[in-house]
Amino acid sequence: MTTAQTSPIDIDIETERHDKAGHDTARLDTAGLDDSGLALDRQTLAVVCVLALAAFMSVLDGTIVTVAVDTFASVFDSPISTVVWVSVGYLLAAGLALPTAGWAIERFGGRKVFFAGLGLFVLGSGLASLAWSAPSLIMFRILQGFGGGMLEPTSLTLAAKAAGQRRVGRVMGILSLIINVAPVLGPLTGGLFATEAHWRWIFLINLPIGVLVAIAAMFVLPVVGGDRDAARSDLRGLFLLSPGFVAILFAIDRVGAHGALWTVAVPAVVGITLIVSYVRRALRVKTPVINVRLLTRPEFASSVGLMAVVGFVMYSQLISLPLFLHRVHGYTGVRQGLLTTALGAGLLVSMSYTSRRSDVTGPRQLVGAGALVTGAGLVAFALAGKSLPVPGLFALFVVVGLGFGAVAAPTFSSVYRTVPVEATSQATTTMFIVVQVFASIGITVIGLVLSDDTTSAFGPLFAVLAAAAFLAAVLSRRLPGPPAPAES
Repeated sequence: MTTAQTSPIDIDIETERHDKAGHDTARLDTAGLDDSGLALDRQTLAVVCVLALAAFMSVLDGTIVTVAVDTFASVFDSPISTVVWVSVGYLLAAGLALPTAGWAIERFGGRKVFFAGLGLFVLGSGLASLAWSAPSLIMFRILQGFGGGMLEPTSLTLAAKAAGQRRVGRVMGILSLIINVAPVLGPLTGGLFATEAHWRWIFLINLPIGVLVAIAAMFVLPVVGGDRDAARSDLRGLFLLSPGFVAILFAIDRVGAHGALWTVAVPAVVGITLIVSYVRRALRVKTPVINVRLLTRPEFASSVGLMAVVGFVMYSQLISLPLFLHRVHGYTGVRQGLLTTALGAGLLVSMSYTSRRSDVTGPRQLVGAGALVTGAGLVAFALAGKSLPVPGLFALFVVVGLGFGAVAAPTFSSVYRTVPVEATSQATTTMFIVVQVFASIGITVIGLVLSDDTTSAFGPLFAVLAAAAFLAAVLSRRLPGPPAPAES
């Protein structure tokens, strides 16, 4: 979903170093630009379409899998609290790959990194289709996630470079339009394949798409050499951060499974120790994976908090809504994805509009209003979801999607106005990883809460999600307001 909005792209932008309050800011200087000369030539349009299809494939796969949780649990005779790691493993692996992708692009060139990510993603897809158990499927999804984590940011970076600075907004609009169709189609496609007889096609569908993308990319992607002197990413910090979060998630999983005390305490202590060690390291190194110093800026800290809410609320809905339709209304197949498709339709409209509108109004008003609409919609579902007819629920989640898109897109775009321009790459990486981690936490918690075949947990669960949305409205008050007019 929001990955089209949450990937690190290094774009040269004009900077306005101080606003009226004396804070460092960065903004895109669009003064004097018009549409003349901004049309994309045929070669650039071909590059953008190929890259968009690659990123679309990755996002589509993520939304397809969320519909198949019950199917995987049945096929592999595993509890949902275990099966959700099919998504958690993918998200954490993608987060692990992200910080290294930027360095790899500089070191080896974007074309090579693109094909490496595409190859790993397709290989992981093929192996996942052959899985014989829940652990094997999780393992292959981790490989697939690492490829997807390289593929998305590389696609966006190459597209931005192909367009040039003056046309990057137009190109990002095309990319967002194509990529954000995935949350609409994914649940429907997943519902079509989410049966014990056809679940392997959830992953096999990526093979022909991947081959077509690879063939097209060979002809259209430019060959650009890398920089052998590129600074290496903080790999040591990376291997403190990711295992730390995995250990904490495993401790949460053990709590829900009523495991022995030591099976909870040991991973919890290990995870907290690794995270604390990472923070200490991040304060010393020049280019940490997540630059904790940036969190001293209230506007950026609010953006990070908001993206944590985005990851938690979005993926909690993607997992729980198909389960709701299955358990409460007995829906199976394509119909299981109706509510997530409604959510995706609202997101598609809202994200494309509000990302542009925030350049004029600033993100504060848009995000605050969007969070309130989202929270109100989730409260309505928590209170009356089981009594409303499905058409009414469909309309409700279109509205939730419209509100939620106004939270996600403007929040992410605000990074270019809340940190110095030289820190935008690290800031966008930080925000993307935060989304991945809190999405993983949300999915893990959902797996525990909904592990029993019951319908009583949906109301309290969505009340928690509504509370998170209202927290986003509070956090939005620290985001930037309308941008200062450009000096003539």
